[in-house]
Amino acid sequence: MIKEKWDGASMKLLDSIKKLSFPVLKRSKPRLALQVGQRFVRLLETTEGEKSSFPPQEMIFEDGDENRKIALLKDLVNKYRLHGEGVITCIPATDGILKLYKYPSTINQKDLENAISWIIKKELAQIKEEAVYDYFVLRGEKVLGVALVMARAESVNKLTNLIRSVGLKPEIVDYEVLAIVNYGIYHKLSVPFSILYIDYDYSILLTYSISNLVYSVIHWGYWEYSKNKNEDLLESFFAEVRNLIVINDISNVYAAGAALNNESFLERLLENLPVLGFLDAGELPPNFFIPYILSMRRE
Repeated sequence: MIKEKWDGASMKLLDSIKKLSFPVLKRSKPRLALQVGQRFVRLLETTEGEKSSFPPQEMIFEDGDENRKIALLKDLVNKYRLHGEGVITCIPATDGILKLYKYPSTINQKDLENAISWIIKKELAQIKEEAVYDYFVLRGEKVLGVALVMARAESVNKLTNLIRSVGLKPEIVDYEVLAIVNYGIYHKLSVPFSILYIDYDYSILLTYSISNLVYSVIHWGYWEYSKNKNEDLLESFFAEVRNLIVINDISNVYAAGAALNNESFLERLLENLPVLGFLDAGELPPNFFIPYILSMRRE
């Protein structure tokens, strides 16, 4: 079991989402944002008001062939002379887990640190495989929440090894769920807010408030629907989202992700779900929602 040293002094408020604390990482802002899914790879240059040296890149792999991902990503690295550049990336929602613990807002610092230390030891002891973790604090008026993020070390190593194998350097590893939350915080969405993120492999519905963060991974991906237009599966997807909306007492949601490329699908969303609006990725296609917000990270 990987049990990284925990330093209570490192605890921060949620003014910006923390990254998973891996020993190989550093805090300087990397040049590239990379998202790796089962069926795709997306690469974006993290320019700030400057012209990018290459256009956003999305590569599709219907069979999920890892060797093809590496070969084509290597080609991009060579073509745009990116060898040795730093990368910010994220662990897919399916390869990690986020748990929220709540305490009275009146808890003192020492007791909070002891509580966090205890829950970390408790959770890691229950995991039968190597894991890495990080946490952040949500401070409400009456409730203080501690969100603990854990990811399989195998998944982290697989992702960082892929990055190194193509000649790039993994510098920051985030968690996909937190990247989505960070979009809402960065763009000052009215709190609480809920976001339905729909990508090729699966979808995520999350709700963030000052003292709470709830999310669900829905195993319905836009890629399969775009190919077979299976209406029964689409109706099942809408029904599952509606059920989660009722369970979590959500009044409306923002929609984001690759599915926003399809105007007819957007109409279906509006007809079937209480969609408040669509979240863009700046001037980028909606596919690049995750790389876009990763590129906004300051550390």
